Amino acid sequence: MNSELKQWPYDGAIPQRFSTNYRRYKERGGLVELAEDAEAYAGARPIEDVPRLMFLNLIFDQIRKEGICGDFAELGVYQGQTAVLLARNARRLDRTVWLLDTYEGFDDKDFTGIDVATDKLFRDTSLEAVRRRVGEGHARFIQGYFPETAVQLPGDGQYALVHIDTDLYAPIMSGLEYFYPRVIPGGYIVVHDYGSLAWAGAEKAVDEFFADKAECVIHIPDSAGSAVIRKARAPGQGPTWLAARQALAPNEWHLTGQADLGTVLTRGWSSPEGWGVWGVDAEHALTIAPPPGEALTLECDVGAFLPPGGTSRIIEVSINGDPAAIWRFTPEQNNGIRELQLPPGANPCSIAFRPREAGRVRDFYPESKDDRPLGMALRRLRLRAAGA
Repeated sequence: MNSELKQWPYDGAIPQRFSTNYRRYKERGGLVELAEDAEAYAGARPIEDVPRLMFLNLIFDQIRKEGICGDFAELGVYQGQTAVLLARNARRLDRTVWLLDTYEGFDDKDFTGIDVATDKLFRDTSLEAVRRRVGEGHARFIQGYFPETAVQLPGDGQYALVHIDTDLYAPIMSGLEYFYPRVIPGGYIVVHDYGSLAWAGAEKAVDEFFADKAECVIHIPDSAGSAVIRKARAPGQGPTWLAARQALAPNEWHLTGQADLGTVLTRGWSSPEGWGVWGVDAEHALTIAPPPGEALTLECDVGAFLPPGGTSRIIEVSINGDPAAIWRFTPEQNNGIRELQLPPGANPCSIAFRPREAGRVRDFYPESKDDRPLGMALRRLRLRAAGA
């Protein structure tokens, strides 16, 4: 565990990206500032419900990874514990978080049906106190009874994450009815207290609402038994989030040693090494989604592992399964730029590199511990448009 986490006040296991691999997580551009976020989440009390904190952190990471657009919203803010996390990550992702609550506890209108005998709780809060805790940046506070206050939300609002924590059947059902159609496909709805057995109305509302929906409810093992639902995507409706990540911007060099190019390097590659990556399987493949309707050339800055003694290497290249080139690497002509003409209209393009033989460093340099079968080295890529 790195030095930042030595004082982590929790004895149980936490996700490795936030513990043993936290340094790697931050090097890859991870959003979460674990110590600071945990302190803000805990407030003046000892930290509680760590599984809930970690799960929300994972959601923020996935929203960023998949490029899920839309704002955040919370219905049922109470003292702002979850709102702090929503606001901190809204700022990091340049979103707005909409925080809706009476800021005075339960409203009498919601004590009906299954919740008729519920105690009038959660009055120990105020809009001013929550505003001080959460901060103003990227946060909008809406006070009053929901769904009447829904008119204060943007008419065309779309949401990547909605957190509902109102405990009672009526406001949870109102929240689901309003926000579900406005959640982006792939976005998240989290409902607190679903499985706690303390709030029967929460379970009843969620079960009834999602009984006829494409999505299913998944339990979260936090203390209050939250549930998460991801909005279903319609297959075939535009490019997937992964394809969007494979759309390389034309006329720019893209470094393969950077972790964010991992969606393009689809199989057969080693881990990024700063300078680039080695192909280490019988076939190394990459997938790109070029802009439609353009004649494009793929420039590859490549080389091959050449054993001592002047041996050459042959690598066969195919595009979408069709032979495209045979590249010979020799001591005189090894590292450099090689070009492939991409077939027009092919989207995506899968480019495969097949070394006729690979070389293990250890076979030629016994003192080396590198036992990988090294094929082609790939340093960077560029899509060049015609005339560029």
